[in-house]
Amino acid sequence: MSSARSARLGGAPLRLLLTPAPWAATAYLVSYLVVGPALFAFLVAVLLLALVANITWLGLPVAVGAAGLVRGCANVERLRARGITGVVVVGGYAAVTGSGVIAQARLRWSDPATHRDLVLLVLLFPVLLVLDTAALVLWVSVLGLITLPAWFWAIPQTWPNGETGHGLMIGSFPDGPAAGGVGLWIGDVGTALLVAAGAVVVAVLIGAPAVTAIARLHVWAVARLLGPGVDPLAPVRAVLDAPGPLPIDPYGARTRGATTHDMDAHRTEEIRGVNDPA
Repeated sequence: MSSARSARLGGAPLRLLLTPAPWAATAYLVSYLVVGPALFAFLVAVLLLALVANITWLGLPVAVGAAGLVRGCANVERLRARGITGVVVVGGYAAVTGSGVIAQARLRWSDPATHRDLVLLVLLFPVLLVLDTAALVLWVSVLGLITLPAWFWAIPQTWPNGETGHGLMIGSFPDGPAAGGVGLWIGDVGTALLVAAGAVVVAVLIGAPAVTAIARLHVWAVARLLGPGVDPLAPVRAVLDAPGPLPIDPYGARTRGATTHDMDAHRTEEIRGVNDPA
């Protein structure tokens, strides 16, 4: 993820609140609360249909279509990441070379890219949903407290003793705020301004960094799973495919850091040990 593309989701904590980053993160996470469950439910229904159809002659055509629908749902996530955060995620699907239904079904469902799509859209859905929801609840709560002086007076309160008032009650005041209780009663402008000031501090130090970090984590998962797969053996394959002799020393593991003279002496001792067994 390049710095230019991740600029919408990054920034120092003290100035992060004044940048587009937390607001882009909010839009990204809020949209997932709608798009994520919809894609999850749709794919579960598609997979169940493909599983049921597998016992009939419609199994192979349905399997091919189901793989295409999985790819389409993954493209929705790619478009959402690009449209809101600016991160471009390109899929790495294997080219469909076979013309028959059997060949296409085998190739599509053996493609690691399809497996990664299902991991993100189905298996990781509960985890991402919980993380996104928790970050949004924290962030929206903090934003609500920042704007508290503008609306606290509009909340009516009535207690069992008949006392009434207007304000925000956080905690328990069974007989009204005048009789005392456990928690915080915000019924005047001064208290509301103090709470709002504290909420600004929380937003700068915790709220904005938290919602931005969760969005960055979500986008990283999308880029990692819905992007081209990374082969961990690629460097080894490059060496094996390169022309010329392989740069392999069978004694390298035991003679690393040794001089050429030491390596020759070590080989000579091994040969003597073979010829003159103890």
